[in-house]
Amino acid sequence: MSVEIRPFAEKDRARCQRIAAVAAMSSYGPRLEATVEVFHDDQPLEDCDWRMVAVVDGEVAGLIDMIGGHVSNLFVDPARQGQGVGSRLMAAAEERVEGDLTLSVFTVNPDARRLYERLGFVLEGMGFTDFAGGRHELWRMRKPRG
Repeated sequence: MSVEIRPFAEKDRARCQRIAAVAAMSSYGPRLEATVEVFHDDQPLEDCDWRMVAVVDGEVAGLIDMIGGHVSNLFVDPARQGQGVGSRLMAAAEERVEGDLTLSVFTVNPDARRLYERLGFVLEGMGFTDFAGGRHELWRMRKPRG
């Protein structure tokens, strides 16, 4: 399978919104109350410094949002999960960022934590965030880079 990583283009917006909605709902959404009201196909993408997309067979299959060295979102179409799309997006982000990468993961999403640990991230601590009408626990992770 060939995965092309490229910068986000406006033509990708609707597909990225759909991926964000279905990926979130298939991973942590069912375990966080009220997320069904947050994740829907026309939900605007969150602000970020820059965004890249992964394209497989001519269709956007995932996206990564970056704020400085912080991964604010990584979403992969559930039909493409487990095929290296998320890993390729993360590798592309690493190529553009100097220094450590950081991210936060809802504790109700242990599969994502395992992915990030395979990619070299280590648990740095715990935290909380207000999201979808509630206060939710997070793992804070860092990928140290010399």
